[in-house]
Amino acid sequence: MALSATLFALFVGLVTPLALPGLLPAWSLVLALLFMLGAAWSRPYGRVMAACLAGVIWASYSHHQALEQRLVPALDGQIISIEGRIRGLPEPTVTGWRFEVTEARVVGTGEALPLIRAHWYAGEPVANNQLWQFEASLRRPRGMSNPGGFDYEAWLYAQGVGALASIRAGRLIEQPPVRLAGLRSLIKSRLGTALESRPGEQRLLALIVGDRSVLSAADWTIMQATGTSHLMVISGLHVGMLASMAFLIMAVLARLRLFPARWPRFWFAAPLAVLLASGYAALAGFAVPTQRALLMILLVLIARLLYRQPGLWVTWLAALCAVVIVSPAAPLQAGFWLSFMAVGLLIFGMSGRLAVRGIWLRWGKAQWVIYVGLWPWLLLWGMPASLSAPLVNTLAIPWVSLVVVPVALLGAVIELVFGWPWLLWAAARALNALFDGLALIAALQAPLRMAFPGWLGWLLGALGTLALLSPLSRLLFVPAVFCLVVLIMPARERPQQGDVWVTVLDVGQGASVLIQTRTQALLYDAGARLSSGFDLGEAVVHPALVSFGVRELDTMLLSHADNDHAGGASAIQRLMPVRRILSGEQERQEAVLAAEQCHAGDGWQWDGVHFEVLFAADAPADSNDRSCVLKVSAGESSLLLTGDLGMAGEYELLGQDVQATLLLAPHHGSHSSSSYAFIRAVAPRWVVFSAGHNNRFGHPHQTVVQRYRELGAEPVYTATSGAVRFALNGQGQNTQLWSWREYARRFWHE
Repeated sequence: MALSATLFALFVGLVTPLALPGLLPAWSLVLALLFMLGAAWSRPYGRVMAACLAGVIWASYSHHQALEQRLVPALDGQIISIEGRIRGLPEPTVTGWRFEVTEARVVGTGEALPLIRAHWYAGEPVANNQLWQFEASLRRPRGMSNPGGFDYEAWLYAQGVGALASIRAGRLIEQPPVRLAGLRSLIKSRLGTALESRPGEQRLLALIVGDRSVLSAADWTIMQATGTSHLMVISGLHVGMLASMAFLIMAVLARLRLFPARWPRFWFAAPLAVLLASGYAALAGFAVPTQRALLMILLVLIARLLYRQPGLWVTWLAALCAVVIVSPAAPLQAGFWLSFMAVGLLIFGMSGRLAVRGIWLRWGKAQWVIYVGLWPWLLLWGMPASLSAPLVNTLAIPWVSLVVVPVALLGAVIELVFGWPWLLWAAARALNALFDGLALIAALQAPLRMAFPGWLGWLLGALGTLALLSPLSRLLFVPAVFCLVVLIMPARERPQQGDVWVTVLDVGQGASVLIQTRTQALLYDAGARLSSGFDLGEAVVHPALVSFGVRELDTMLLSHADNDHAGGASAIQRLMPVRRILSGEQERQEAVLAAEQCHAGDGWQWDGVHFEVLFAADAPADSNDRSCVLKVSAGESSLLLTGDLGMAGEYELLGQDVQATLLLAPHHGSHSSSSYAFIRAVAPRWVVFSAGHNNRFGHPHQTVVQRYRELGAEPVYTATSGAVRFALNGQGQNTQLWSWREYARRFWHE
């Protein structure tokens, strides 16, 4: 018990710095070290406190070191020549290649550069361990900042990436001989060639070499809808299964009397198990689930070799701490928590009670334990859940783990050694058959997404799930269900009658604004759908709407048809109910959206708030000047949304009442918009520039920003504030409620 408490305290200390907006200064770490040394000698809780302080000190020191490895600000946004070596498996994208560059340096000066995540638009194929010289535009690691969305900066930090790069040109310098580091690429290339003749069969590479780039967007949609995304990674279950094969091999050799009876079999099986498990984990790139499995295998085998019997919780906690000690940023990845929590839930839910008879009943109960127990963790990370997951996984996990993976690994060895691909093809067909079945189930139900219920609601829900899985589940059933209701049905915050909330989302170079009254919601623009296939409507706007408790949109108004304003609209319409769609340039939208044309003079009232379309030019006006301009009035306060309106359109507006408290800058602050006359007429208190950080258009133009400052408007930039929310009310008591980059700030954020 004392060892478990010490390990738990160590883990708490290791993860504590990740909850801080800034890192502890160096002098405080020295002070903490002195406290730790003093606490280690006190009783009875001194060692526990010392372990916690040791975790804080080690993690804080490691994070300081990691932040110092980031790209220096002087090189941010610069185009320079760099030289570096390709690391890992390059990922093909719709528009080129994405890969990591290590051992990088600046050509000419030799200045060392951090690990770089690069994208080469329409570039040449690259391979692991090749040495290249690139002309690249470098950037510090930065992403969009929105509620409910994926924290790209946290992901980059957890991967050790210190810079991003857009490659403009490249030249191969050295094609090195194949080493262990390049073996994974070689195996992928060889097996990929054997599987490329049949549609969908390259999916098998995800289970052999951990290359998930072979999975299409449709594959991920199917797996999300059925709760089977974990099947297509080299998981801890697969690593453990491979390690157990070592003991099976030894047992078979002993049965055939090919192994000397007087030799201790365990001492030979244990190293073989570690070798097999390590090799398979290496193929996966040592992802967190494989790290967890490998460490737990090592701990159990060492304990057995030393004739010790550690408890399951001690082994679990030791592996948990070991992963975070090696990589203090690992808890920033959802896979870390889902992997370890799944194992912890199995220990909690399957031990300490009467055994369930029958292998299928035990297996079914295990699926129920993981399904119920992981709900809070899926909500915490904003991940979708599936209602069909328990039943599907009861059949799918044995199919993949006991049929597909063993046949695939054996087939891969036979193909690599003898050039016979038949067994590999059989494994690929078995996996395709599974996907055919999953596609049928996915067509019947969509993945379930819910808003985060707040920390109090989340803790209550987590306690409720543990109560349902505990030996006292029958006694605690009623209070557990009440706790789950809080988790499943979080309270939805809304403005008061007559007030309006305006949330400008951070969608990079584009626009998307959520307007909420007491009972209604309107989305003005939906961000872009990039040429790479990345859809901001799906990846940024929809998760933000879900996090705000918006389950349907009463109106989606698209200012005009340009991609940076309307590209994400189709995803929004697909993912949630939209009662009405209005659009400028409706004729350019009708192929993908059933939108009505926006007309000047249209107006409606919601909850005491007035909405009016002030302007919507007809063809043949310029596309930007056909933007649908919306004014939202809450008593003495108002909002003006202008799309990409240029100066010509602004002058046409001057005859109307355009005065507004809050203005979304026309055309992202372009120099061709925001005339002095227009700014004077609007007289905004705040002007929001929705534009990407260091975007290639130079938005917002500094002369435009200066105009607004001269005329008394306070500029707000989504590139630096992230998503930002304003509250407007009828009495003119207007406030900026929050900017997300400041509200959710952590030390790794730019």
